[in-house]
Amino acid sequence: MSGNKWIKPLLLSLFIGTLFAQEITDDISKIYWNSLSSSVKIDVPLADDESLEGGRIQIRSSFDGGKSYQNLGKIEPIDGGDIDDTKEIYIPRDKFVSLDGFSEGGTAQFIAEIWDRAGNSMIGSVSDSTLTIDETIPTLTDVSVQSTNQNNGALAILGDTLTLSFSVSEPILTPIIEINGDEFDPIRNNDTWVVYYSFEDADDGEVSFSITFMDFAKNPGETITKTTDTSVIVFDGTLPELDDIILKSTNPFGNNLSVKGDTAFLTFSSSESIQNLTVLLNNNTATDGSSDGKSFKYYHIFTESDSEGVVPFSIDYRDIAGNAGEQVSETSDNSEIVFDMTPPQAFKVQSVGSTIGKGKKVKKKSGKNELEPSGSFIDFSSTLFIVTISCVGLIMLIMTASYWKLFSKAGQSGWKALIPFFNLFVFTKVIQKPVWWIVFLILIPVGHILGSHQLAKVFGKKILFTVGLIILPFVFLPMLAFGKSEYAE
Repeated sequence: MSGNKWIKPLLLSLFIGTLFAQEITDDISKIYWNSLSSSVKIDVPLADDESLEGGRIQIRSSFDGGKSYQNLGKIEPIDGGDIDDTKEIYIPRDKFVSLDGFSEGGTAQFIAEIWDRAGNSMIGSVSDSTLTIDETIPTLTDVSVQSTNQNNGALAILGDTLTLSFSVSEPILTPIIEINGDEFDPIRNNDTWVVYYSFEDADDGEVSFSITFMDFAKNPGETITKTTDTSVIVFDGTLPELDDIILKSTNPFGNNLSVKGDTAFLTFSSSESIQNLTVLLNNNTATDGSSDGKSFKYYHIFTESDSEGVVPFSIDYRDIAGNAGEQVSETSDNSEIVFDMTPPQAFKVQSVGSTIGKGKKVKKKSGKNELEPSGSFIDFSSTLFIVTISCVGLIMLIMTASYWKLFSKAGQSGWKALIPFFNLFVFTKVIQKPVWWIVFLILIPVGHILGSHQLAKVFGKKILFTVGLIILPFVFLPMLAFGKSEYAE
């Protein structure tokens, strides 16, 4: 039997695969061997011929355009299940890369020889598919970021646009680019790729990005998260704020008053570094007195051209990134300055007289004001006397009511506080001291100090409250009596 009679025309279709897919560019179909490929996959179609069962297949490869072929891998047996089907043959990586002629950028062609069971052989046609060798890992160059911020290209605020650009060492597939966790489509310009990102709502801080890419052979490059020129963009969405805003005058009669020649000082601090300050004092541009980036002092010297009344002011400012802070026109402590250039109303000195020594004015007699010598005694007016007596009486009433309440809290009858000497005896029980303590209590001021200290102690108060009882008893005693303090048995 002739081999040409029993072997039907063999069409050898070689499909060379890698672990990572294929790419069609410029209408030229290429199949790649890349740095991650682990084997060459060959598909050999077998005819419906029983004589092929028990036969063999040998794959051969050429790197010189088909001038010479080398055996690739071992001879593969043909099983009964392979007949009238496509047999898949896998050539390990080490067998393929060890062939003579294997080199970066080279192209491999493939043929196959088939033997039937009796030993008749047939060499198939050269596969239409070729395998391009590309194990070079792609790299990125000139990776940089830039902001459209008018103040600083390394900062960004709402409305600014970030530009991420980079170049590649060889053509790559469309990379996957993430900025602040969101994916964006890049724009290709020859070997340069550009991504635009508009800031609308982002967290403050350095903008993060990642570039995942691979070449046409699907050699994956290292994921890039940093620029090659160390450039970074920091987003600042926080508006600056001013604090400790104080307005004072140099007027010797009050820092809230001012006349011509006085100076108004406006001091304040900021939450961050600011710029583009415009400070107006009484509608005049204030002068910068001193500043260290976060603490500021501005001043204005009043002249006759200033308007009288409460002095208005305003502060307009921006931070370094360009965020405009809210205009400030009020102080933090409600301080203000009143500018006054109006002198008192005109007047005329009335009568002039002569006196011997010091005197005081007395009632008019015969239509004249007469002076009488001052005496050596203090003459209290009736009004002052009434006020003094009223205050003393009120204090005594408060003290009496307080002791009544304290005695009640201590388990004693409140009326006992009204009886002289007997109330001292009861008081020793209240402060939990022996009766002979009455000797201390009648010694002023020793008794007052010791009694106040012990009274505060039995009601659970500390030393500061004791000092208050000693110095201001008419204030702290009612607090102790009518407050929530409990008596300690």
